[in-house]
Amino acid sequence: MAKIHETLRLFHVVNPRRHSTFYGTDRVLNKLKYNKLQEWVGNRFKNFEFVRILGPTAEEVIKDVDLSNKTCLITGANSGIGLEITRCLNAHDCKLLMACRNSYEASVVAKNVCEKKENIKLYELNLASLASVKKCSDMILKNEKKLDIVILNAATFGLPWTLTEDGLETTFQVNYLAQFFLIMTLEGILAPDARVVFTGSESHRNIKWPIEKIISPTLEDISLPREQYTSIKAYNISKLCCLLAMHYLGYRWLNTNISVLTAHPGTFVKTRLSRNWWVYEMLYTAMLPFSKNVEQAASTVIYSAISPELAGLSTIYLKDCQRCNESSMARDTQLSFKLQDLTRDVIRDRILDYDYSIVKPEEIQKDVGKEPVEETFASNYTG
Repeated sequence: MAKIHETLRLFHVVNPRRHSTFYGTDRVLNKLKYNKLQEWVGNRFKNFEFVRILGPTAEEVIKDVDLSNKTCLITGANSGIGLEITRCLNAHDCKLLMACRNSYEASVVAKNVCEKKENIKLYELNLASLASVKKCSDMILKNEKKLDIVILNAATFGLPWTLTEDGLETTFQVNYLAQFFLIMTLEGILAPDARVVFTGSESHRNIKWPIEKIISPTLEDISLPREQYTSIKAYNISKLCCLLAMHYLGYRWLNTNISVLTAHPGTFVKTRLSRNWWVYEMLYTAMLPFSKNVEQAASTVIYSAISPELAGLSTIYLKDCQRCNESSMARDTQLSFKLQDLTRDVIRDRILDYDYSIVKPEEIQKDVGKEPVEETFASNYTG
């Protein structure tokens, strides 16, 4: 039996088998359901032993690499995959710049997890605020001389439709726009052989636009209005944008030794990413026996960031520590430049002193003096 107090939204739940009564809010009731599922799964599988068959851990990937002269900036570093990446890089003497919304929480987990705390610096970064991103980048530019590795790992998922203080759909801004803005403001201190890594997702393949959207995308196609919004769709679009941004940056940095890559950590990895809705928590918990753990999920991102095997390579999408072909939309070079037109205009409208020139392919080829990178792209681009 369940009764709802209409004003306070309190649930009154009676369990006749245990003769017990429970009072709580919607959120607590959802947590109760989630705990019941965990208990059920645990009881069913308690006599089974699952053998790891889903690839190496991040520690195994990084074990022979010396990072004592490297500086890495990582977003979303205080939990889940980001925290495991932070722990592994720190253990190998890398200087870590943790850019997180909650700097206190980041300091606590860093003290508890990382061995070499003297190699860690914290920067406060709220990706739902472009002003916060600008403030964070200004502090980094003031305090740091170079960045050897940048891992754009922060993400949100499962949110109801909300707008940021900048008037943009939250998942789009947090997962893509704000982090792209961050890397563009820090472009000047990237090391000559720096690596920039986006944390991607195979779910980008679920976005399939008609040709008219590909030719002429609008802001509403990527920052979804309420009537078109689902949390999964918004997440998938944000990850598509990250891959398109990777391809644009590959063109932008073609004259340099800077590499940009995207790494898919795994599917249904149990982290705090699914915390925003109990249904996702249940789904992710049910998939635990068949998905990577956090240590394994961090391996492809670590591999992309530090592996000598990838030296000199760029615009590569990886999963399971191997190169993988992204969707045809994600590697559409015309669309990648169209997205940059939108991105620049959106940021410029909100950050008054911000501007950057979008590098055209014909300018790149003139400087490089090589065969055209993509003949079809040069003829198709009209931006």
